[in-house]
Amino acid sequence: MPVATLLAHAALLAGLAHAPNYPFAVGETLQYEATLGYFPIGTATASVVRTTRERGSDAFVFSAVGEGGPPGLTARYEMTSWTRSSGLASLRFHRRLTQGSKVDEKRFQIVPDSGRYRQEGVAQDWAAPRDALDELAYLYYLRTVPLKVGQTFTMSRYFMTGYNPVQVRVAGREQVALFDGRTVPCLTVELTSRGSTVAVSLTDDARRLPVQLTLPLPYGSVLLTLSGVSTAS
Repeated sequence: MPVATLLAHAALLAGLAHAPNYPFAVGETLQYEATLGYFPIGTATASVVRTTRERGSDAFVFSAVGEGGPPGLTARYEMTSWTRSSGLASLRFHRRLTQGSKVDEKRFQIVPDSGRYRQEGVAQDWAAPRDALDELAYLYYLRTVPLKVGQTFTMSRYFMTGYNPVQVRVAGREQVALFDGRTVPCLTVELTSRGSTVAVSLTDDARRLPVQLTLPLPYGSVLLTLSGVSTAS
């Protein structure tokens, strides 16, 4: 590896050493099985891929990929988020949906400090929160928030301001059986925006692993259940 590249990596790691102690780290990959009712319909993964420099800031690169769907409606959904490591604010976000030969791809540049975002290929920009988050970064940010049963609050950090505020409710605490046979206490968190609710079950411990996600889709609610966890060796 060239000396200049080594020095760049060393500088990046030195900067991240002063970042907050998050419950996730580079190398973490979460695997999920997707079900619609009782029927398995696909798989998904969410990963902390690497760290990088994005527009002068240290940033995490988060990635999520889901494949599957009911017969005749199979799809592949991909998201990549470049999220500033200090304060977890989105800087760049790519979303790609593939259904057969049809591809719907959008790429966003988010400038949280100036409160704007733009979509590549569109000659316009829009207002955004100064601490904006895309939907993938939102999941990782939620893992850092102190939570307790019965708590309700709002968050207005989604980068498309028309979906704010997001109503957050910590609906309960329950025991959830994991893929490895352990049963762990989890907090059930409901996030509601514009009449649509996503539910996330997070382990009630330091890792705050999202072990279940219930996602509303046009053909019903899909349940993602954690089926495996890997970390950097």
